[in-house]
Amino acid sequence: MIREWYRTQRKDFGMAAATWLLWRVAWRRARVVASNKLLPTRLACPCCGWEGSRFFDYLEMGYMVRNCACPVCDSHPRHRALFLWLRDEGQINQKAGLALLFAPEKTFDPLWRTATNLRAYKVDIEPSRGVDVLANLMRLPFASEIADLIWCHHVLEQVDDDRVALVELHRVLRPGSGELIVSVGSGKQETTSEFGFADKTLSGNRRVFGADFPARLAEAGFKVQPMTYKLTEAERLKYGVGAEPFYRCTKD
Repeated sequence: MIREWYRTQRKDFGMAAATWLLWRVAWRRARVVASNKLLPTRLACPCCGWEGSRFFDYLEMGYMVRNCACPVCDSHPRHRALFLWLRDEGQINQKAGLALLFAPEKTFDPLWRTATNLRAYKVDIEPSRGVDVLANLMRLPFASEIADLIWCHHVLEQVDDDRVALVELHRVLRPGSGELIVSVGSGKQETTSEFGFADKTLSGNRRVFGADFPARLAEAGFKVQPMTYKLTEAERLKYGVGAEPFYRCTKD
């Protein structure tokens, strides 16, 4: 896995920059491994059960997030928060029907397996995730109004045109009972910032969403409900999660 990651970094940024980034990752991970052996346990990952004193730092060429990634399953704060919500509040084990999981992450696989009445299809534009359907989010190969559940997190910032993609998600969602659970990478600004290209230093993102993201959802035809994780402060600290917003969207 690390070899494939390094190969991609070297292709995108050159050998010198990629090797420097690799050294930083290795050094920081070694420090965390040592800390987890020597220091008292204070953190836990609900996705895989890992416990320790510190998560790995997450480094990309253009940014770093400290104390972020689980050393075992590589879950990040948003994964852990959504895992807890999907398991407890979302009651995924009671869901039924057809689900479309966009850019699926292995972190959630144990939860999808508990939903024995849910037919879940993994969808991505790249085959490397082991998906069921190869598809572009702006041109989905599905009939209209078929999905009872759509799971779409940190995907819309990478598509060429997020408004076109939202219209497609609205098209395939079943009216009434269907629900889209969605989140995006966002900043503190009021309006979405478009880069006009895929910024490889920012994980290939084409935009940073602003406070106008719910309005974009409504513009596509969704009824939008902001969601909360309902975690105590002690749970937030234990699982290393923040308060990143996410939304439940339905269709009349």
